[in-house]
Amino acid sequence: MPWLPLYLFGDDHNVLLEMLNDDPEVAFIVADGVGRWKAVETISALSGERHAFWHVASGPLPLLAAAHDSPDSEVEDPWQGWAERRAGADPNTPYFGAGHPGIFWLNLKNRSHANEQTIGLSSFEWIGHRYAKLGKVVEPSTDKWWKRLGATIRRSSSKVPRGGPKGSFKPEIYALPGAACAFAEGKGADDNP
Repeated sequence: MPWLPLYLFGDDHNVLLEMLNDDPEVAFIVADGVGRWKAVETISALSGERHAFWHVASGPLPLLAAAHDSPDSEVEDPWQGWAERRAGADPNTPYFGAGHPGIFWLNLKNRSHANEQTIGLSSFEWIGHRYAKLGKVVEPSTDKWWKRLGATIRRSSSKVPRGGPKGSFKPEIYALPGAACAFAEGKGADDNP
C-alpha cells in the first residue's frame, strides 16, 4: 500500500493543511452529524488523528448497502452529504469498504504515545492499485495526484531515519521544516506510528 511517512512539528500541520486546502483536486470528508458525512473543499484545522480526503476526479463515492448481500450504490451528492448505511469499525471515520482508490488518509501522530517529548510518526496512506483485479481501478489522474503529493512532500522536507536524524535506520521518513528544526534542537521521534 502506498505510504508517505512524515515527521511534523510546530507549524508543519498548518503548512500541510494550507497545501491540502489550496488543492482544487481534493476534498476533505468530514462528519455532518452521527453517521453522516460530507465533502468540503477546505477545513479550518487538522484536529484528531485520522482524516479522509477524496480525489474528486476519481469518480463517485460508494454508498455501501446496510446488508452485505445487498447491492451497493453511490453517494448521490457528496457536497450535500449522506448517511452511511453500513459503518466501519471506527465511527469517527467514513467507511467506503475495502480500499476505495479515490480515498486518501492522513494519519496524524503529533506526539509519541510513550513519551510526550517525542515527535510521533504521521503518514499519508492510499490503497493504490491493490484491488485493481477486483474492479477497483485507479483513475490515471488520481495516480498522478499521488505522485505529485509525494514530490511536493519531498521538495519541502528532509529525509531522516526512523527515530530522527540520530536513528540507526536508513533515511525513509520525511521531516517537514518544523520537525527538522526540532531535531536540530535535540528532540527525538517515534520509530513506528
